[in-house]
Amino acid sequence: MSKPLKGFITYSHEDTEAKDELRKRLAVMEQQNELVTWDDGQLTPGDKALQEDILKKVVDSDLLLYLVSAASLASKNCNKELAEAIRGNKRVIPIILEHCDWLRHQLSNFEVLPHKGKPISKWKDKSEGWQNVVDGISKVIDEMRAQAKPPSESAQNKRLAEWVFQQGNFLLMLKQISRAIEAYSHAIDLNPDDADFYNNRGLAYSYKGNHEKAIEDYNSAVNIDRGHAKAYNNRGVAYDKKDVVDKAIEDYNMAISLDSTSAAAYSNRGLVSDKKGELDKAIQDYNMALKLDPDSLESALTYYNRGNTHLQAGEVDKAIQNYNTALKINLNSAEVYNNRGNAYLEADELDKAIQDYNMAIRLNSDFAAAYSNLGLAYEKKCKFDKAIQNYSTAIRFDPRSTIAYSRLSAIYLQKGELDKAIQNYDAILKLKPDCAEAYSNRGTAYLQKSELDKAIQNYDKTIELIPDCAGAYSNRGFVYAVKGQFDEAIGDHTKAIELDANLVEAYFSRGMAYSNKGCL
Repeated sequence: MSKPLKGFITYSHEDTEAKDELRKRLAVMEQQNELVTWDDGQLTPGDKALQEDILKKVVDSDLLLYLVSAASLASKNCNKELAEAIRGNKRVIPIILEHCDWLRHQLSNFEVLPHKGKPISKWKDKSEGWQNVVDGISKVIDEMRAQAKPPSESAQNKRLAEWVFQQGNFLLMLKQISRAIEAYSHAIDLNPDDADFYNNRGLAYSYKGNHEKAIEDYNSAVNIDRGHAKAYNNRGVAYDKKDVVDKAIEDYNMAISLDSTSAAAYSNRGLVSDKKGELDKAIQDYNMALKLDPDSLESALTYYNRGNTHLQAGEVDKAIQNYNTALKINLNSAEVYNNRGNAYLEADELDKAIQDYNMAIRLNSDFAAAYSNLGLAYEKKCKFDKAIQNYSTAIRFDPRSTIAYSRLSAIYLQKGELDKAIQNYDAILKLKPDCAEAYSNRGTAYLQKSELDKAIQNYDKTIELIPDCAGAYSNRGFVYAVKGQFDEAIGDHTKAIELDANLVEAYFSRGMAYSNKGCL
């Protein structure tokens, strides 16, 4: 049987009756060897009741039971005993006997009994008040005895796992992803039954772009805890990143059914609906997300996404309103400035668009898409040198930007710098060998250079990729006519007219081919 805890009772002699009542109430605990109490009333007439000896009893105790009354608060000895207990890190339990000024005393720093500090004197049934005190002391003793027991290996592992898990969270916050994954893995080794450990490691894998591993961890999390709404939401994000749209929606639905206040799940489901072209559904989900969370940093992303959906729907003013709200919450979002610039570009407010693209670039100096968009704004203003400069910068930061290559090619073609146009079409086709538009435009550049066979080869490739492209047949027919191959020219123009009866230039060119053929 374990040793009982030692309790020292501090009281004013004016409250001796209350002290005796407390000892009587604690009798069962003493009988069960849980607690033994001592107070100076146990001194025999022959003992020397020196304050120094009494303070030694305080030092030897485990907890101090302080009977609080106006008299004890005024007692120097009671306060000396309290000070000694505090100095020795003893557990202090104030027991409020009556209304007095204890809230301005240092005793107010401790959890008091009875519950909420209702004085014993104010209980209608005082025995109920005393029992509340006894129950409170019993709870404290259980806690102290549990803390005194050496933890089992399993409990030690769980404690250590939690500490390592929190370390992983800190590393994740610092974006030290690989180290965070190591910490979460260690936590899982120590305690493989905690769903949060798997969920957070899944997040770390997602940040690293390893969505397969992330999904495996989210699977483990929901297998351990079927009600883990965050794991379902996060798995939905991973499926979305892998373009497994239906599974993503299933997970967002599950997350919302488990936690109807999850703004993140509504926002994420809206994003998937947007991708599916279900713009009304997307707007509904964004609206719900913003109703639940209207002004956090996370909500800025939802306003941004809702703006994108409105822009896609051609609702430019609504898009700009959402981007404005997003920027009120987070002024430092380059993406929002870039897309608000796109909205202004759509509204033909070119100066505002340029201002936003410049702000996006100021916030993110290697933002390739913003440079490309800025180039387009300058192109629309017929400032072609600035457009070329920005398209070129976009390509420097993103050598795979086919949009920038395409716009550069169009400008060079328009300026008559045919070799530069062809170089950019070559770059596009290296990145996208099946880009019919690039073949068609390169064919036009070769035609303008009078390299007719190369022009025909490019139109051939265009037709191979898009067999019903009326423009490619008409263009190839024109080249055949220039070469004097009028039958081939007539055949191509006729095919173009079959594909598009409104293609006026095909009629004209076919007429010219017939005419020239008749002159031979």
